[in-house]
Amino acid sequence: MGRIWGKGIICAMLCVFGAMSCLCGCGVAAGQEESGGTTRISLFCDVDFWTPPPWETGEDTITGKITKETGVALDITVPPQDADNQVRLMLANDNLTDLVCVTNETTISQIVSSGKFWGLQEFFEEYCKDAQILKNFPQDVKQGLIKRDGGWYSYPSHLAVGEVTEIWKASSECYEDMVEYAWNSGIIWNKSLLEELGIDEQELRTQEQVMQAFEKAMQKNEERGNPIIPLILDGQNYWDHSLTFFLGTFGAEPVDEAGNYIDTIRQPEAKEALAYLNQIVQKGYFQAERLSLSNAQIRQLITGGNVLCFVGNTANLDMDSRDWVSTGPILPSSGKHPVYGREEQVSLGWINTFISKSCEHPKELARWMDYMISLEGRFVWKFGEEGVHYEMEDGLVKLTETGKQAKRDYGNTGVDAWWMFHNTAWERSVIAPYEAGSIEEAETQIRVAYGKAEESRKYNSSLLQMSLGEGKQGLEEEVQKYKEKQLPKVILAEDNEQFEQQYQILMDGLEACGICELDAEKNIQYQKNCREQKDRIAKVN
Repeated sequence: MGRIWGKGIICAMLCVFGAMSCLCGCGVAAGQEESGGTTRISLFCDVDFWTPPPWETGEDTITGKITKETGVALDITVPPQDADNQVRLMLANDNLTDLVCVTNETTISQIVSSGKFWGLQEFFEEYCKDAQILKNFPQDVKQGLIKRDGGWYSYPSHLAVGEVTEIWKASSECYEDMVEYAWNSGIIWNKSLLEELGIDEQELRTQEQVMQAFEKAMQKNEERGNPIIPLILDGQNYWDHSLTFFLGTFGAEPVDEAGNYIDTIRQPEAKEALAYLNQIVQKGYFQAERLSLSNAQIRQLITGGNVLCFVGNTANLDMDSRDWVSTGPILPSSGKHPVYGREEQVSLGWINTFISKSCEHPKELARWMDYMISLEGRFVWKFGEEGVHYEMEDGLVKLTETGKQAKRDYGNTGVDAWWMFHNTAWERSVIAPYEAGSIEEAETQIRVAYGKAEESRKYNSSLLQMSLGEGKQGLEEEVQKYKEKQLPKVILAEDNEQFEQQYQILMDGLEACGICELDAEKNIQYQKNCREQKDRIAKVN
């Protein structure tokens, strides 16, 4: 399939979309436009480090431009913690927001099985029959969502592989590495502090070398007024990316040597990773209280200039990436290859957005959502104002310095703020190649360093896309809660003996929660996915 929007016609298409907004079934209702009324739509998001801008309706704001075109303004809820529990309470009490945007797989299963959310095909055919989502939504993603959820209920964000790369072809080869290798979970080092400590980045490859670097930082602090912080993790969100990195770099993956699904945390390599992280804690290179830091606090520390190393989500830090370098994986002394998962068949995205059947203004919501994923709408909220935040060169977007700053300050400016509608493949199809020596180039180098390392091995995480029956959802939730409760005790153990005790408590507790039964169910689905993949390959050949 060819690209839907060609480079040379983007500007012309924006004009066409502007004209169409008054004609199609999803345009602003005439009565509402005349009265100047604004419809309030409620949105809940479980990404606690997302900081959306206040929804202002002035025409000089991004949100105001959206309201002008759609007649809608948002009331947004982002809980600082326990988002999954809040979704369960909303489901139990029939107190749902109009839009529910979630990332947790168990929560997604509970939302789907509740019967309280619209199927998107039905919803848009009923309330916005000309919606873009009905015309060009990638079919492989749609079928993947139907396979996972039993129907097409959600709009997924950050699609980057599969049919989307044919619909929206990358504008330049410089983005191809991102498609193949990009991984947000990573390790980065402060270049200026490495220079001060006399450490070359090539001396940070193995687990022993990393420890030596942390020790050098501690020794340097004896003569330094502003002490170096050897290591920072993702704080409250350590589970998502910091722990994922350590597990991956030690070779832990959710499939054992016999080809059967077993939860990553039960693999022997996972224990090695946890033991290594615990040694970092025992030696004082990481302070236990920093496991409770918020994302805002972590960003503040990172920009302070005295953090030597960060392990976690490298795509969510307020920094100049040119001041940092990633050394890829930490090579374990066991000789195991670092691993990372890549969705090779199809991506089901990151944030999944669901529409509640209790929504009181479905037509207005449909109009607003159609605008947010339309070409015109994307340009408004993704890039801002032409001539201020970006310029068009040869049919491609080139961000100005003002635009780059506005993007980084999205919580105030609204530029690039609406993550749940982010389409990675589309963005790469309309944006100009980054320049040599730019922040964007440095960001790319950081995010592909792990995957491009010759020691790294990838596994096909598309094979791990599966749907648990309602009877297993509670089981998975119980297992997940126990992990979140016990893992900090393992990581923060005071000595080796306590580590072994807490690790055994973790393993025994998981077994008591029913993780073996859960793994057996997932293995059935995993083996089915493997057989289907072999059949697809056989048909192609």
